[in-house]
Order: sequence, then C-alpha cells, then structure tokens
Amino acid sequence: MIADLVIRGGTLVTGNGARRGGVAITDGKIAAVDRDGALPAARETIDATGWHVLPGVIDTHVHLREPGRLEREDWITGTQAAAAGGITTILEMPIAIPPVHTAGILRERAAALGPRSIVNFGLYAGANPDNLDEIEALAAAGAIAFKTFRTDTPPGRENEFIGICCPDAGDMLRVMERTARTGLLHVVHCEEQQIINRTAAAVQASGRRDGGAHAAARPPVAETASVAQGIALAAATGARLQIAHVSAADAVDMVAAAKDRGLAVTAETCPHYLMLTDEALGAWGPYAKCNPPLRDRVAVERLWNAFRGGRIDVIGTDHSPFLPAEKGTPDGDIWAAPPGLPGLEEFLPLMLTAVHEERLSLSQLVRAVCETPAHLFGLWPRKGALIVGADADITIVNTAAEWVHDHARLYTKARDTALLYDGMRLRGAAVMTIVRGRVVMRDGRVTGEPGWGEWVRPG
Repeated sequence: MIADLVIRGGTLVTGNGARRGGVAITDGKIAAVDRDGALPAARETIDATGWHVLPGVIDTHVHLREPGRLEREDWITGTQAAAAGGITTILEMPIAIPPVHTAGILRERAAALGPRSIVNFGLYAGANPDNLDEIEALAAAGAIAFKTFRTDTPPGRENEFIGICCPDAGDMLRVMERTARTGLLHVVHCEEQQIINRTAAAVQASGRRDGGAHAAARPPVAETASVAQGIALAAATGARLQIAHVSAADAVDMVAAAKDRGLAVTAETCPHYLMLTDEALGAWGPYAKCNPPLRDRVAVERLWNAFRGGRIDVIGTDHSPFLPAEKGTPDGDIWAAPPGLPGLEEFLPLMLTAVHEERLSLSQLVRAVCETPAHLFGLWPRKGALIVGADADITIVNTAAEWVHDHARLYTKARDTALLYDGMRLRGAAVMTIVRGRVVMRDGRVTGEPGWGEWVRPG
C-alpha cells in the first residue's frame, strides 16, 4: 500500500494517554495508526519529531457573521482563523441574518457556506416558541444541535435572533419537550433575565460605567438560577441539555449533581473563563466584555478544580467578532459596547499554556476539545479520534513553542479587538492543521482553499 500522507516521529495523544508512533492517511481517512517502522510508504511524509499529534480539534461554540455583518467576520476569514488555530471543525451558532430557525434556512446556509469553508463545519439551529413546528424538521435537515438564549433579544439585533431567545420558563418547557424528541443536544445560554433586570438597573443607577460594572450587573446568581431551572426542565422533558460557556463554579456543581441523578446534562466552558479574571474588565473594559462576564480569581480556581475533576465536559471558544468602532475604547462606556470576544486563534495556545503550567494534561485537553465533543454532537468516531477509518482530521502541536501574542498577526477580522491578549507570553502552538488528509495550515500560514471544509451532521 502506498499512502497519500504519512505522519512519522511524533507523539500520538488520545484521551487515554500518549505514545510514540505515526499515522497513515489514504483518501482522506486514517488508514493506519502504528509504530513508525510499521507504517507504509507514502507520496508525502511529515516529520513530526518533537511534536504532539492530536485528533482534529472541534470548537463547539463559534459565532461567524456571514451573511449580514461581513465587516465583523466572513466565512472565509473565520475558517482561516480556525485553521490557523489548529481547529479542524467548527460548530456555528444560529445567530445570523437570517438566523437559522427553519429547515429551509439551514439547508440554504449549508449550501452557501460549503464552497467558502476551509475547515469542516456544523450548524446549530435556534429553538424557541416561535419555531416549535420547525424543530423536528431542523433535526432532519442536519442541525448539529439546538441553541436557546434564556435572555431577552438584544435591542437593535432582533433580525439576528429570530427563533433563538426564550426567557419565559413555561415557553422553555414546551421548547425542550420538542427538542427532546429529536435526541439532539440542546445547548442553552443560562442567565436569568429578571435578575439581570434588577441588578443591572441598580449598577447603572449608581453611575458606574467602568468595565467592572458589567460583572456587577450580571452576578453569578443570574447564571446559577437559570442553570437550576434548565436542569429541572431537562429532568421533566428528557432533553439532552448542555450548559453553554459556564463561568460560575456553583453551576458546575449543579451539573455534576444532575449527572449523579442520571440526567443527560453536560457543561461547556471557554478559555477566557479559565485563563482570565474580572481584573481584565478593569484593565480593558469593553474589550473584555462577554456574557456571562469574567469572574474573580476564586471562581476561576474553582472552575479549574471542576475541570480537573471531570465535571466540565467540553471547552469551546465562543468566538464572537466585533470591531473596535463597536467596542469603543478600553476606558469607554461599558454599557454601550456589545458583548463578545474573538478566540479562534487563541484557543489552543491558551490551553497549551495551561498544560505547560500543569493545570491539566494533554490527554485531558484532548478529551475536552476532541473526543467528548465528537461523542456529544453525534460525530464519533468520524471525528475526534486517531483510529483507523476515522476522517483524517489531525492537529499537530509544538508544546515547546514560546511566543508573545500580537493581534496584528491574526486572520480574524476582529483582530483589533483581541487586545487583551497582547503581550501575553504563551507556551505552545498548532504547527499544522490537517482536514480530511489535506494540510490547510502549516507553521502559522493558512494554505487551505475555500471549499475543502465539509458540512458535518450528527449520526
């Protein structure tokens, strides 16, 4: 056998450990995983000596802006950023113009984005009372999962959030009854709107406009109260619930208790909740504004303990691009700025830095960003695995790389809002991103062509 591509000399990393060896790839699939000496000859060989070979990284939480807000991000720049960051598959949230809330829109979106995608992509569908009768059709059309915000629609962005927001608990019960029938994961942004209405009004009335006011306006109880209600609704309906971007440690404890009861409830967090604290809001104001907000050092350490203890299941970026003109200045009015941080290109370097700091192991990282996402979203074993027959999606990393973050080098159009990472000394980087057997990024330079990434669906 002559393989198309062989990777030799590296250290293969799975959720169970690491070993020396290599991978042979033929027709976009993994054809062999073995010792270097047992691998076949190949038309192309990659020497991965000194590097770690991971299953392709799956980002469970991405917001891109095409069509509608192309000045913030388009599909090509967004998937270039993913490839540059070592990500082989992105799962995109339904916020768009038009938002993904009908089966027809889902199919049209997939057809339009496929020719522009450098990495693989899955598409979330929105779920709220306005599109109840579309939910099963969306699942049949190929939705990767459902997404609901438990908060009000952001003023001025109504056309981006059709079919996505559901602050009313009675309505949410009906929605989760429908999503439960599909068997797909239902990912929920948990913040209690009625609490935020009171706390935000009190902080605004005090006259505060600094970055820290955002954290005060959306306290942990707003998140934990909503998580508690979401778990109760999941128990009543049998829905598979995932709590998006957990920042409050008490919420993680609730998820763990739900698992102990046998409920299908999981938790996602993001690199910024693990690697930053609310001090960044004080320093960078609008450039550190996200929902839920960054928390204090005690909360961050509790999140790390929960992650190491297996109580956090996956990590996603929540990449949410905006422009400096929208964010304002670091000392500007926090209330006027939209929430959201770029993160596709910082994802792996931040987490590899945490590996270097011994906050987690490489195998724990692989479970959180490769294996568990593939299982939860119905992509296993095609994705997230270094096994024969899987798609040859592979991320090669250099854990010894040392460098300083510079936003000017990023592919994302939101590079100028990634200032809060500038000057951060990082340890580790993706050196090669391989999508279905083709190298789409090498040494930081994206070489992949639009159209190579494919639409992925569960099952």
